[in-house]
Amino acid sequence: MEKSNKNIVHIIEKMTLDQKIGAMLTLGFSGTVATKRVFEMIEKYHCGGFRLTPHGRSASANYVDPRTGRTVVAIKNDNGIKKGVPSPQCTAGEYKKLLQSFQQAARKRPLGIPLHFSTDQEGGESANCGFSEVQLFPRSMGVRASGDSGMAYEVSKAVGLQCRAVGFHCLHSPNVDVNVDARNPEICTRSYSDSAEEVAEYAEQACRGFKDAGIIATAKHFPGRGDSPVDAHFEIPVVNADRETLWNRELLPYRRLIEKKLLPCIMIAHTIYPALDPDCIATVSRKIITGLLREKMGFQGVVTTDSMTMGGIATRYGVARACAMALEAGADLVLMKSQGNLVEETIEAIRQSIEEGRITREELDDKIYRILSLKYEYGMFHARTDDFEEPERILRDPGIFALSEEAAVKSVLIARDREKILPLSREEKILIVEQADISRFVNLAYYPGMLYQNCCRYSRNLDYLETAYTYDEEDLRRIEDKIQGYDTIIITSYFTRGRRSNIEKVKELAALAGKNIIIVTNTPYELTIPEEAGTVIVTFATTIRNIEVAAGTIFGEIEPEGEMPVKNHA
Repeated sequence: MEKSNKNIVHIIEKMTLDQKIGAMLTLGFSGTVATKRVFEMIEKYHCGGFRLTPHGRSASANYVDPRTGRTVVAIKNDNGIKKGVPSPQCTAGEYKKLLQSFQQAARKRPLGIPLHFSTDQEGGESANCGFSEVQLFPRSMGVRASGDSGMAYEVSKAVGLQCRAVGFHCLHSPNVDVNVDARNPEICTRSYSDSAEEVAEYAEQACRGFKDAGIIATAKHFPGRGDSPVDAHFEIPVVNADRETLWNRELLPYRRLIEKKLLPCIMIAHTIYPALDPDCIATVSRKIITGLLREKMGFQGVVTTDSMTMGGIATRYGVARACAMALEAGADLVLMKSQGNLVEETIEAIRQSIEEGRITREELDDKIYRILSLKYEYGMFHARTDDFEEPERILRDPGIFALSEEAAVKSVLIARDREKILPLSREEKILIVEQADISRFVNLAYYPGMLYQNCCRYSRNLDYLETAYTYDEEDLRRIEDKIQGYDTIIITSYFTRGRRSNIEKVKELAALAGKNIIIVTNTPYELTIPEEAGTVIVTFATTIRNIEVAAGTIFGEIEPEGEMPVKNHA
């Protein structure tokens, strides 16, 4: 490959094998407390960067199948942290100073190669940069519900500016999966649409927005994860579409974005595509990464894996060996979030691949060149003025606040109102049965009773019943005992990856005779919407702005402007 950046070539010439191996690793840092292990990964193992989860507690938790309760992958992290104890909360400014301490340690390394800080900020429940000062936006499908691809640009730029202000460099977005399977529990509303053309249109604007914000965009999950009812976090999905369908549907957004030079990075799917490679998961398939993506489609940017501790990949190959196999297949970066002994095991597996010639020295240097060139292009090699500014200057931007309100109004929609019961009268006696996601951080962006509290703006004739996100036996008893005294019941039917849906109980409640039932949900699919439900409001996010709009919609004070973004919906 051509190497036009002589500064990067000069650095590579000086790098040891240990430094090159480290440069290909995106390791994990969760929470807000830096242990000795974190600095060891920087200084001893020369890691290239971190995948950050500020509000988590463990760098990689066990993967437990929500359908069966079975632990698919057990991750050992002997880091002294008590399981179940929440991470200390901090401000965006305090977290930025923590990242600066990591970067300072990296710049003191022999060659001063900077770290990259990446995370997920897809919208809705995916908000790792979720500090109370940050404005949150709908899921990608909610952005598509606006009917305006310009909204994708504005939202992505606002998201990027906020994340960049806190200290992040790279977002694992946009999601360019075409969600053609309405049963898909993993992609779902993370996709813009079930139309490849619409996904390409909105993803293009998203990439432009991220670029203008100074954020590295990472399109995922190549070649495409939308045509499957299986979650790769717990098992191996298989997409059985033929080669022509894949080329014209799943690969269409990638082809457009590569052609327009809008993709600095692509993430590979932990999925099998028999039409492309019947033997290997895409993450470790040379036919798919090198043959299809590099050679046929001409992609010259950085290729990263998805998390290598996910059940689909880890159970088949083992984490460390899979990391090495991904690099052998053509990936540049491996995302390995565990802080435990898997770090050393992964490094040794990669070293063995290099020493045995499965990764040639030329291939190795090409990978390092792509990684370091991208860091150079996005200004990481030299500290920028805004690296040391307080993030509040951006986070308090009234324009971003106004955009979050506009995006909410334009994403929420009334999916159906068969009996024309909306808007509700303020005189009605109403019960709100609302899920409380206590596993998530609790601040002004997410808190128990958001819908109830916002409905109280319009009526005081309301009662509240809080449940777990997935109903337990006590919740079921409490619901049965409570609902009898009300004519109108508002039920949240939210779903997120890794949780069991409450759809069976919601279906039973929606069929109750003599009661007005309103379902407030975050998906447009049968996954959360029973056929029996006569009135359904889709929010595409359980963030505060979208819940404010849902409450206003219920009482006729806000007119939602969202349009249905998929053809195959409930």
